[in-house]
Amino acid sequence: YANKEEMAMEFAKLLNDEAKSLCEAGIDIIQFDEPAFNSFLKESTEWGMDAMEMAIDGLDCKTAVHICYGYGIEENLNWKKTLGDQWRQYEELFPAINQSNIDQVSLEFAGSKVPAELMRLLPDKEIMVGVISVVKDHIETAEEVEMNIIAALDHVEAERLIPCTNCGMAPISVETAKQKLKALGEGTNRAEKRIS
Repeated sequence: YANKEEMAMEFAKLLNDEAKSLCEAGIDIIQFDEPAFNSFLKESTEWGMDAMEMAIDGLDCKTAVHICYGYGIEENLNWKKTLGDQWRQYEELFPAINQSNIDQVSLEFAGSKVPAELMRLLPDKEIMVGVISVVKDHIETAEEVEMNIIAALDHVEAERLIPCTNCGMAPISVETAKQKLKALGEGTNRAEKRIS
């Protein structure tokens, strides 16, 4: 390929073909994981969103993008070291995502330095808010999960908020993952009761 943009568009076409097959098979939602949206902000806003639009073009199911921190990817690890006390990189990207055809945005907030108020830059999207860390063995309590959900509700309406884990749970043991998911369910139930 002549450049990254050309390569990304070809990958987007392949993803779109696969996603269409999955939608035809009856899935309700498909999530695209996108670690580049964090550390390659210039490319993401110049042509990355075009690639995402190509990947979701013509899909009949709900679509989501997970903006992943790319655990273990050296460029992402080095990039995080440059962010300082507040990770405000989303300020550049969220307006473009909000204008896209993506239905949901999955964000890693647990244990990150991303200011929760940045969710306000996505007023037209459902927001999956990571309230469970996937890189620490610390098992969140239901109370911690509840409080993180309540804090997120200062910035996004309850009907658009979907509590979730930060990312996949492959880096942690099965037993730890089960306990974290239990805390996620219990904490979400507590938050729902509190706001109803």
